[in-house]
Order: sequence, then structure tokens, then C-alpha cells
Amino acid sequence: MTDYLPDVATVPFPMPRPEDLPGDVPALAAAAPSALAGLAGTVADPAHRTGLAGMLAAVRTARADLGPVPSTLVVDDPGESRPNRHNDLAFGIERRHGDPLTLFVAAALNAHLGILEIAEERGTGLDESAWHDLVAGFDTLVRWPTDPTRLPAPLPVPGCPSSGEPEPLDGLRRWVRGHHVFMVLAQGGTVAVKSLTAAAEAGDEEAAATAAEVASRVMRACRAALQFAGDANPDQYRSEIRPTLMPPVAPPQMSGLRWRDHEALVAALTASGEAWSWLAERRPDALTDFRTALDATYESHKGVCGNFVGSQSPSLLATSRSHRPAVGVIEQFRRLRVGTLPAVPHPDHHT
Repeated sequence: MTDYLPDVATVPFPMPRPEDLPGDVPALAAAAPSALAGLAGTVADPAHRTGLAGMLAAVRTARADLGPVPSTLVVDDPGESRPNRHNDLAFGIERRHGDPLTLFVAAALNAHLGILEIAEERGTGLDESAWHDLVAGFDTLVRWPTDPTRLPAPLPVPGCPSSGEPEPLDGLRRWVRGHHVFMVLAQGGTVAVKSLTAAAEAGDEEAAATAAEVASRVMRACRAALQFAGDANPDQYRSEIRPTLMPPVAPPQMSGLRWRDHEALVAALTASGEAWSWLAERRPDALTDFRTALDATYESHKGVCGNFVGSQSPSLLATSRSHRPAVGVIEQFRRLRVGTLPAVPHPDHHT
């Protein structure tokens, strides 16, 4: 039913299970593969950051240097829901056992290649800010594990031209690869938020602040990833994307809200309230930045959905159960997620 996938992305797309990834800074540092420092250096080399072609070549080199990651396919996973299985099948994702962080780094580089190939060849519809945030998210995820106690310095991001005239499968290609990107970023965000929570519980302000900024960078990249996935015009949506979301192509329980990577991120956010409160008492800007990034991500999701189906149309995958507008469902989740975070302390509290 998904015979079109090899025409629009490199599949299968291997990923670890989110629950297998490190959950705090010491575990992240201990798990970092020995080759990661060299890969991070290749990606960050200023000589490769002056144009899209150079950056694409650098990421290809980094992925080649990492090489094949020894792993085995996850089968009969009791922790996997049917909706997650259907989502993975729809986008060609395979869950693998192996070294989880190495598998994650490989997935991040693969996802980054997926968007850079399109950007270099066809351009994107993202504005300069969104494009910068998307690249910066990957820069951070590849470099942070080399020393998770320190925040990677920002890198220059080459500009990206605007999308050219649409070609066949352009919209579907961005849709599928954009979802690969979002799932990798969701896993990275989960690691960052869990690391923040663990650092706050240990009273380590510096590690908590670093993890918080990583989480904010990743969340800003999530916003851009959603825009990248939805970088199609209405005609492309109707002819290329919409058929993949409906029977008989779409698996019956496919819903992004039930993807295990999204669920893991939501669970980490739900458990992080006290940690954000603790950090906000010391560094209120960290909480402000993350709340802003999270809110913008949901607004971006609403914008993509509204652009395709309108503000009053029900979700294609929810029409049998609900007639609520899809945009309204996303807004409900936005309120729930933002509501799990504490309010930013009033400045007077610190004077």
C-alpha cells in the first residue's frame, strides 16, 4: 500500500525506540559513540558552512564516516501500540535494537540529508528564520552529546533559495521526509527534557539550563519541520498527499498523536513541570524561551492543517469518531501541553 515511499525518500528509515535513549546528562555522556566528536567536527567545519552544497557534502561525509550501525529489527514489541505500528508503516520507519544513541545520530544525519537534498536541488518555502531554526536543531542534536554539560555554539547557516516550480511528487517528498525529521527531533526533545528534569532533581543548575536551551532549539526546529512537511500547494496536497492519508492507502489506526516518539515527548513534558519551576526561579528566560517555542510549534501545526483542509474541516482520520475541526483538536492539545508548564515567575520575585 506504500509502494510510493522509495520514490520520495530513502526507506526503510531506521530509528531506535525512544524509551531506549539516555535520560540524563551522565548517561548521555557515557553513551556518546567514540566517532561522534569527529562527525560533529565535520558538520561544524566553517569551510562547509558557506553554501548548501558544502553543507550537504559535509553531512554526507559525516554519515559515511559513521558507517553501518549494527542493529536488529525490533519485532513483537510489547511497548508498541497498533497506531504507532501503522504510523511507522506509512512512513517507512523501522525500529532497531542496537546502540540507541548511535542509531539516533545515524537517524539524525539521514533526516538532515533528506531535507538538504531537497533544499539544494529544489529550494524550500520556509522563510529565513524557519530554515535557520531547522538546520540549527540538527546542528545541536549532533554536537550536544559530545559534551552534554555545555551548549554548542551557534553555527552559520547558509541561506536556502525559495522553491522552484513544482515537479511531480515534490509535495509528497517533503511530506514524508518532513515526518522523518519531526520524529528524530521529537526523540531529541525527549532526551533534552528528561535531562533537564534529572539535572533539576540533582540541583545541577548549569546542566539543567543547558538541557533547557537544547530543548528550546529542538522545539523551534520542530516548528520548522512541520512547515517543511507541509511545504506544498493545495493542488499537490489533493493529488499527492491526501490519497496517502485515506483508505485504502492509510493504515486504519494511523494518527500522528499516537506515534510513540510524540507520546514520549508529551510524557517527558508532563513530568517536567517541577523541574521547569525550579529552573525558572533561577533563570526565568529559559522557561520563557521554551514556552514560546512550544506555542509556536502548535501554531505552525495549525497553520499547515488549516492551509490544507481549512479551519473548519474535520481530520481525515477522525471523521468516523468526531466532527470537530482538525485545527480545533490541535488547539486543544496546545492548551493541554502549554498548561503542563509553570507560569514564568514575576520579575518582582527576584528583586
